[in-house]
Amino acid sequence: MLTVVLLFVATVSAVSDDENFEPGQEVQILLSLASKFRSAENDFTQARPNSAYFPLVKSRKENEKIKRLNSTTINSEDYMMKITEQLKTWRGFEEIDSAVALTYANLMFETFYSLSPDLRTSFLQSSMSADDLQKLPSSWQYLLPHQFYDDLGLDGAGFAELVNSSPGNTAMLYKIAMVLRDEGVDMRDAFMNNLNLPDQYREDMGYILGYRWGIESEADSNYDYTMSTLLHLPSDVVMGINNATFDNLNIADKLEDTSMWGLASPQSKVAWFTKFEGRKGWREVAGTPHHMVRHGHLLSGAPLDKLRELKGNKEIETSLLAEVLDNTEMNPLRVQELWEALADVDREKSFIAQASNLDVSQILSHYDTLNLVHTPHQHHVMLENAWFAQDKFNVPWVNFLAISFSYMNNEEFVSWTYKELQDLGMFVAILSPAEIDLIPADDFNTTMLSTILSSTLSLPQLNSIYLKYLDNNYLVADATLNPLLLSALPSATILSANPPFIWSQDKTNLLTASAKYSPGQMHSLHEISKPGHWAPANLSAILSTHPQCMSDVNPQEFRAKLDYVVSAIYTAGPEKFHVIATKVQKLPRHLLMAWLEEAHTRPGSKRLPGDWWNSDVLLDRVTSISIPDSGTINPLPSHPMAAQFDRFTSANRSMLPSLALAGMSCHCINLVETPDTMEVLALYRYHTESQGEVAAMPSSARRCWAKKVRQFLHLKALLFNVTVNSESELLSLLTTADIKTVGGEIFLTWGGPALASITHPEVMHEVLMAVGHTRPHLYLRNGVTYTCMKVMANALLDTMMTEEGGINFRVLTHVHNLVPYTDTRVLKAGPADIRLYVSSVLSPTCKAVCLKKKERELVRQMILQSYGPPSTWLPLDLVELGDLLVVMARSDLAAVNPTSLRMASAQLASSTLFASSLTEIRSQSSPLLYHEACGAWLGGKDGRQSDEAVAMYKQWKMLANFIVVGNFLQVEVLLRKSDVPKPRSGANEFRRKRQAQTLTDGIDYKSIYTIVMNDMKAKFDAKELSDAQKMEATKVITETQKMLGDSSFAVLGLEREGKTQSEVLAVLAEYKEAGNMSEAQNVQVQMLAVDTQVRMIQELVQVLNLSADGLNLTEDELGTILARHTFVLRSPGAVSTTMLSNRTLAFDETSEGTDGESVADELLINDAETTSNPASIESKNAPEASPSEDSDDNSNNAELTTDATPASSGTTAPSGTDAPPSPGITAPPSHDTVSSDRSSSALTSSTASTISSTVSSAASSSTPTSTAATTSSTSAPLNPLIEEENDFSELLKNTELTDFIIFSAYEPESAYFTTLPSMDSITLSCDVVIAAGTSASSISSSDIARMSFKEVMNCLSTLGHLPWPPSVTKSIWKAVKEKVDSLQDSTMLPIKRDEMLQLGTLLPAIAAFDSELLDMGRKNIDGISLLGRFRTLSSDDPAILNLVQLFITLNNVSPSNPFTSTEAASLGQLLCGLREDQWRDLITPSVFSSILTEHLALLDCSVSATTSVHLSTMLTTLYGSTANWTSSDLLSTGWMACTLSPVQFSQLTHHAMEGLTGQAVKHLSRQQLGSLSHHQLSNLSPHSASFISREQLLPYTNMHRRRGIRAAGGEDEKLVDVMEDIESEMQMGDMKDMMTSPEPEPTGGVGAIYPSCRVLVCFLVTLVTFGL
Repeated sequence: MLTVVLLFVATVSAVSDDENFEPGQEVQILLSLASKFRSAENDFTQARPNSAYFPLVKSRKENEKIKRLNSTTINSEDYMMKITEQLKTWRGFEEIDSAVALTYANLMFETFYSLSPDLRTSFLQSSMSADDLQKLPSSWQYLLPHQFYDDLGLDGAGFAELVNSSPGNTAMLYKIAMVLRDEGVDMRDAFMNNLNLPDQYREDMGYILGYRWGIESEADSNYDYTMSTLLHLPSDVVMGINNATFDNLNIADKLEDTSMWGLASPQSKVAWFTKFEGRKGWREVAGTPHHMVRHGHLLSGAPLDKLRELKGNKEIETSLLAEVLDNTEMNPLRVQELWEALADVDREKSFIAQASNLDVSQILSHYDTLNLVHTPHQHHVMLENAWFAQDKFNVPWVNFLAISFSYMNNEEFVSWTYKELQDLGMFVAILSPAEIDLIPADDFNTTMLSTILSSTLSLPQLNSIYLKYLDNNYLVADATLNPLLLSALPSATILSANPPFIWSQDKTNLLTASAKYSPGQMHSLHEISKPGHWAPANLSAILSTHPQCMSDVNPQEFRAKLDYVVSAIYTAGPEKFHVIATKVQKLPRHLLMAWLEEAHTRPGSKRLPGDWWNSDVLLDRVTSISIPDSGTINPLPSHPMAAQFDRFTSANRSMLPSLALAGMSCHCINLVETPDTMEVLALYRYHTESQGEVAAMPSSARRCWAKKVRQFLHLKALLFNVTVNSESELLSLLTTADIKTVGGEIFLTWGGPALASITHPEVMHEVLMAVGHTRPHLYLRNGVTYTCMKVMANALLDTMMTEEGGINFRVLTHVHNLVPYTDTRVLKAGPADIRLYVSSVLSPTCKAVCLKKKERELVRQMILQSYGPPSTWLPLDLVELGDLLVVMARSDLAAVNPTSLRMASAQLASSTLFASSLTEIRSQSSPLLYHEACGAWLGGKDGRQSDEAVAMYKQWKMLANFIVVGNFLQVEVLLRKSDVPKPRSGANEFRRKRQAQTLTDGIDYKSIYTIVMNDMKAKFDAKELSDAQKMEATKVITETQKMLGDSSFAVLGLEREGKTQSEVLAVLAEYKEAGNMSEAQNVQVQMLAVDTQVRMIQELVQVLNLSADGLNLTEDELGTILARHTFVLRSPGAVSTTMLSNRTLAFDETSEGTDGESVADELLINDAETTSNPASIESKNAPEASPSEDSDDNSNNAELTTDATPASSGTTAPSGTDAPPSPGITAPPSHDTVSSDRSSSALTSSTASTISSTVSSAASSSTPTSTAATTSSTSAPLNPLIEEENDFSELLKNTELTDFIIFSAYEPESAYFTTLPSMDSITLSCDVVIAAGTSASSISSSDIARMSFKEVMNCLSTLGHLPWPPSVTKSIWKAVKEKVDSLQDSTMLPIKRDEMLQLGTLLPAIAAFDSELLDMGRKNIDGISLLGRFRTLSSDDPAILNLVQLFITLNNVSPSNPFTSTEAASLGQLLCGLREDQWRDLITPSVFSSILTEHLALLDCSVSATTSVHLSTMLTTLYGSTANWTSSDLLSTGWMACTLSPVQFSQLTHHAMEGLTGQAVKHLSRQQLGSLSHHQLSNLSPHSASFISREQLLPYTNMHRRRGIRAAGGEDEKLVDVMEDIESEMQMGDMKDMMTSPEPEPTGGVGAIYPSCRVLVCFLVTLVTFGL
């Protein structure tokens, strides 16, 4: 320590010219800090002096003492150095060197010298007052050990004031909270009551309160916490509150606070209700009117069965329930239960407020029984005000339809008059563009527009209305356009000399309307805004409404005009500050980056000497020279930006860099004053995390923040005299406050092995908890592999189990999002604990798990163990499980009660994240859908082509289809039980015909089959079946299986030729996967599936001696059944769809039956079940690649497979695992044991499941069950059959859903509402597709083919805006085209603007496969721009490349008539089809400048060397020499940077390289990549580095450049594999290089080469961790 101090003093003395500098003060400070640090208690769960862990040799001893998992290895110096070297190599982390911290400490002491002498003296003498402390820099306040706060004399309010001075500084919040952990309850509660706590931080604060303040054990406190303190405690802490504490803290009284209750999360509400009801009982929640008034709002956390008890409760006035409903936000399913308890008069009063939360059956019931007090018009207006005034339309589509139908008159659209349109009003939003087009134009005058228009309307709908308006008003010169119709203006109109708006008057309306614009319209808006772009009034409007208008501004212009930007914000005034602070986050990152670059150059922004940011400037702190205006009241004092608002009001204006922190580049992050790291990082995280639930830090910024945190820890090591020699030791200096501030997203940069091996055991625990609280989507975009996740998960699980002595709710809560990555030990948790973990801990964003087969089965077992058999699940169970349902087996989902799914479907559709887009997925230049990104991550170096990726895709499709079917059922209730208006009834009639309920013989075969199977079950259970009957039943099963296989072969025209059953199934699977079945063959195979069930009835009726009476049949009907022929094949020409529709009842009363694919898939199930090694079957049949578009028609059901095998009774081993669960773990009996490894549908009908079960059971006699073990050997094959076939029926009869009288009363008498139908047995309507939301992107071309022509036409816009996986768009487009007359009628082709606006996401498929259908005329530029925005368009597909040539020809584009900027911007990716001369002649410099940053930068294509030279010349003409480019400059060029020459690349500064994007890297030549130095390469972002290919590195890349690449790209498994594979090939070149002109060793950031090591030695640590 003395050496370091002396070195530090010498350094400071050499650089300091401060007249207040006194040599020796630094030594005194350092010695004082070190001494107090050692004696101070840490801030971990068990507060102990730091001296118990430091020096770190004590931590190693502690690891041994607590028997930490693999403590010997973790304590090993060799192992620690191995981790350290790996991080140097694969993350570019600097050497562990205490001397580096001297520079950072110097920054601290410079601020110390700036303090007044008196303050310095009081600090050195440890005699500071509270006022003195507040005068210290915030970095000093944060870093000081706790003892400095002990004698200040501050009360709770005083401590709160320290935090309130900057609410966004969460680091200080956590710090002070930790200081107060041992203070009295009165001080702590005073602190909380006076704290301006932003809502965003309540959950994190609850973490501190629960895990540090120990509230659950405050049984002897003399002062009460308020509910604001208690409400956000972690769920395990809530449940851990003992009875004495519960009573002592008067929690029952505190929970009466409804205003505070409204701030609680849905998960917290469940926890608190559970705790309260467990302690006080149901009566004190809602047992009497008194208790209902006090605690009725707690019902928002109650289970449905408890809420159901309120119906018919004579003690409770239903008006009290209505009041609870109106004043409490709760899940719609809970609202629906309480609604049933209301009297009619209360329902009438509450209907407007609750209509969006009700089930459709309740809306129908309400209208059936309604005695309106209001006139229909008033009712209509109130609903419009309640629904359409919201910022976001949140009404379930089916509810919206149900209400809308009541206002739609019974006239065809073509006959509508003004009255029909007026009556519908804003509910016109239910009409498709095609329907709107049918309404006479005369109805659409200005008055009508104000009646029907709302922000809910889509661009295609608005476009149709706009065209109607033009038809009706084109002669009216002074007609005023409704502001909402501004969204529909074509680009040509926006750019015209006389547009229907005046910019100065309508700019705000225009900017608001632009939210729906196509890229072409958007660029047109940008063009018209440019003349007055920088005027304060215009810029204020842009920044507060639509900052994206500045997207085409390049960084150099933005930096030059930054004063205008800041002036515009000040012009907007304080009242717009928070709005603009939020809106500017939508500026492109390169502009936010440029903002900070320019602000840093301004006087006062740097901490001199040097380039360090002045943190007062960067954070917009209030200082002595920037006093806030006392006359301006801060409207949001608890907002994270409240301190910045105060600074904004100062007369001394700021450049407002704090608003642009989200744009921080690595260079900017590195220049942050190291002592202020935590404060800056806290505000940075606020900005980035406010951008949405799937937002993430840019990979470069995340990595650079990790490096900055390391600098901060180096500083702490120096200040507190802690010697660190490895990464594990360096991370040991983290505190809880540090960890909460840094967050799991940044920690993941270190990788699992490093985090799991932190020397300090408490730090390791807290860091892994932070990772566990990180949203799962961030795992896919970070520096962790799947193996790393398991390392961390099991390390944390082991730690928690050691602490708790086993698995309980507290363990699950702490492990949090890492639970799915653990092992079978979690199955030892109690069912109630697991259920509470799902319902009260996991938020919806935490349930979108990305898991491999083994872990999916683990989570599935947890769900079955806690929620019971799927057939018993209530609607709220499904909603609570949400995206976790992706782990379930097909048969699990098929067993769900239809009413449950129907009622849950709207929430499942709105909450699923799997079709969301994720950015910066490694090796992907465009955003990927969540489920695709998941597959890419699971696949590791094999990416989305791996078996795991394909399996995950199928699981997603299974879940998404499940959601679609639920919404289908919901629509069925509406369309079958309501008076559908005539304009909507035509398609409904088609659908009903498609779903005819009975056979021509009038016999319900499905019901008869069910009776037979139930009878066999009952007799078997009663031991009434003789051995002969058992044997005969087994024979029936096996024979039917053989007949089904033989007949299926015959349908395909194949010879069996002695093939075994497995071989038959393999052939059928091959045919199905290849799509080789004709339509006639499909029909025949479906008929065979029906015959299978009929034959089972015929044979088993005789085996079981059943009579007609016992089957509820007449003798004639039974005779008809027995006489019916089965397995009689017809020639293909003799088969018709009519015949098929007459033979479908055996599968579903209302279905078309399952197709041939279903039968083949069921047989595949049988194959898996009859094979002793299911894993080998799966391996043999697993696809080699992701599902392709060509196989979509025949893969719908196949893609709905699951890797899980339903559990049977007794001890079960998760399917796909290498070993059974730990001894003693017994899974609960499953009531749905149909194997699903090769299932055909997530929602196959009950009968389809029956066939599978029947056939498979007979073939699997070698697999005993617990029941079979007690019977004779002849019964073994039969036992699985009857168990599998009847458990579902029994559970269905016993389910509590039979109490849902009102919900089932409006369900049609259809088998759909007895057993879930399969996707191929239903006919979708457009309303179903809309209701299913993004999950509808799982439907197949065959689903669309079954829709009516009218429905597909009405659904064109909906289908064209679904997030389709690229692999299926071809087949989807083909199906759509065949259904829409206008897409086939030559008189209506080619496809023009209006249709393009509707087709949206299908346009790439049209361009690739039907490009001749697209009208490339200039008048369609807005539609063309929707195509041009897709960067996934192939840049080497001749059909696509020819489109731009067609545009040039049709529109006479030439050197004398080049592209306009709007045209070039709209063409987007299509520009890749330009020839060399066209790049030169058709894109002028002014157009180039206009479209560079927003359009050209996003291209993804290859160009010739000549074109590259031309483009790079234009680029450097605009931006200047690359030697002067900043990070923002390079970032703004995007793809265009790949045109730079090797010399130009070599001139780029090292820190600017962060701006080189993946689109550019993937197109670099060997020469270009080789021109970059190792320093430049090491500064590439991890995402960009992932695009480096083997071809770019061969034949030789020198060792220093390889080091740079490793430092940048070590997060990517594929690149790591490439780098290691080529290492041997590079050795000879290295030797030659060293002998000729060796390059100097880099001075930092990269380490030595370890070619044998993988990404952060995940594999090595896994072996160590698990003792292998």
